[in-house]
Amino acid sequence: MRRFLSSVLLLFSALVLVASAQTKPKDNKSRVQAELMQLERDIGEANIKRDKAFFERIEADEFIFTDSSGGLTTKAQDVASLDSPPGAFKLVSYVPDEMSVQVYGDTAVVTGRVTTVSRSAERSVTSQSRFTDVFVKRKGRWQLVAGHSSRIREPQK
Repeated sequence: MRRFLSSVLLLFSALVLVASAQTKPKDNKSRVQAELMQLERDIGEANIKRDKAFFERIEADEFIFTDSSGGLTTKAQDVASLDSPPGAFKLVSYVPDEMSVQVYGDTAVVTGRVTTVSRSAERSVTSQSRFTDVFVKRKGRWQLVAGHSSRIREPQK
C-alpha cells in the first residue's frame, strides 16, 4: 500500500511539473504580446506629444521606416522631424487596433491597423493605415528595428 501511494504521489508530481512547464511558454508569450501591444499604444501617444526622447529610446540605431509610396526614413530623420513644427495639420488621435503579435525568440512582428485624426484650423481628417513593426529584444528591452505603413484607401463610389 505504501509503495502504491508513493507511486501515485510521484506520478502526480510529474504531471504537475509537465503541466507547469507547458503553461509557462504560453504565459510568457501572452505577456510579451501584451507588452508589445502596449508599446504600440505608447508609440501613438509619443507621436501625439512629439516625444523625441521616447523615439530615441525605442528606435534602434539601424531603424528604417518604409512608407506606402516606398520612401525610407532613418531613425535620425524620424527623430529630427519631431523638432520641426507639425505643419498645417496636428496629430490629435492615434489608435492602433486589430493587432497581432508573432514572437520568434528575441524578435517579434506586430501587425495591425491604426486610425489617426489630424486637425488644422479649418478641418479634421481621419485616416486608417495598416502597419507592420519589427522589434528585437536587446539588453532586456524591445527596440523597433523596422516599420512599414500603408494607407487604407476608401472604397471608390
